[in-house]
Amino acid sequence: MQKKVIVIGGGFAGLSAAAYLTSKKYKVTLLEASPKLGGRAYSFLDKETNSIIDNGQHILMGCYYYTLEFLSLIGAKENFSIQKRLEVNFVKEGFRVFPLKGFPFIYPINLMVGLLKYDAIGLADRLSLLKVFFMLPFLSHYRFSNINIKEWLEKENQSQNVQDAFWGILAVGALNTSMQKASAKIFIDILKQIFLKGNKAATIVLPKYGLSESYCKNAEEYIGKNGGEIILSEPVEKIVISEDKVTEIHSSKKVFLDFDYVVSAIPAFALNRIIDDENRINIPDFKYSSILNIHLWLKENKIPEVFFGLINSPLHWVFNKGTHLNIVISDANELVNKSDEDKIKVVKDEMKKFFLLDSELITGYKIIKEKRATFIPSNDILDKRPSQRTQIKNLVLAGDWVDTGLPSTIESAVKSGKVAADLIISRS
Repeated sequence: MQKKVIVIGGGFAGLSAAAYLTSKKYKVTLLEASPKLGGRAYSFLDKETNSIIDNGQHILMGCYYYTLEFLSLIGAKENFSIQKRLEVNFVKEGFRVFPLKGFPFIYPINLMVGLLKYDAIGLADRLSLLKVFFMLPFLSHYRFSNINIKEWLEKENQSQNVQDAFWGILAVGALNTSMQKASAKIFIDILKQIFLKGNKAATIVLPKYGLSESYCKNAEEYIGKNGGEIILSEPVEKIVISEDKVTEIHSSKKVFLDFDYVVSAIPAFALNRIIDDENRINIPDFKYSSILNIHLWLKENKIPEVFFGLINSPLHWVFNKGTHLNIVISDANELVNKSDEDKIKVVKDEMKKFFLLDSELITGYKIIKEKRATFIPSNDILDKRPSQRTQIKNLVLAGDWVDTGLPSTIESAVKSGKVAADLIISRS
């Protein structure tokens, strides 16, 4: 008899769970509160400029194995551009560009040569950077569960120049928080995934189109083709639990009674709102970091490359979309609540310093705020992330916040969806 599953939430985690379950002939109904799929990773038509824009640029990497497998499953991998080898251009004030790239040599020599040639920092600093990479395979992350990234780097004698021009950019980009707040343990895990898993692991993967066009459409078609159903604009308002089992799902429009399993793939702060007090999931008090995305339209776009990382700037990344620029500010809690005028002034000043871009060339802008973009992976929270199994027999959790062993990333969300599906399949 075909088992029936309700998936709550249509972001990466929910879509991943639904896709894998339908691939195994489960009857899936996915309920999404908003009128679109994608969660915190979607695109839309900006009517003022008639441009398709993302709610924010999302970077994947070659070490995102669960994500790339999911994209292959739904037939969306061709919608993403994958580097042959690592190549990132970093910028200092005055549009001084410093490439960091892997060379066409045998791995890992190609990456070591790339680090040696990264002349945004002096030779002595490059050698100290290499020393840490040579140590990396032998580091046990458990030794670092009580210190933050900044403290670890200080112990390894990494100068402020190296921290500013390499470690800080990598940490804030991967973890969306400062090195003083994030756990050294999870950062070392990330470094091993990126730099110790082969040449492809360190490469950058970017969507060729808007995010919704790049993966949401494919996921929707795949789930539908395999007998699943996606219902948009239908928020779940209540989960009814009786005798340690979900018995009813109350949405804004109807009550669902006919199902065997439930996957909750919504944010942590949303889940306990819809479960009665007796059965609440033990969720830690996550603290969150914001991300700001500012889209700039120009009279003339002379920015040459696809994307740049900025050294010693409140702006972290600039992505060239052709029709416009997408500027990413991670760890943006201080800036997110300021006025739009203050935000755009910071952007204009920094673009002038780094890219020599006169503000008169800016014809329009759009600011997109994600106040609870990711949780802060501090040492006091990592061991408290909940398991995907719950005390409720037929309820499985998914989302980038559950205990995947990864930070709050797309890869964590997709992995959680795959694990949720596997848990249900194994129980069946």
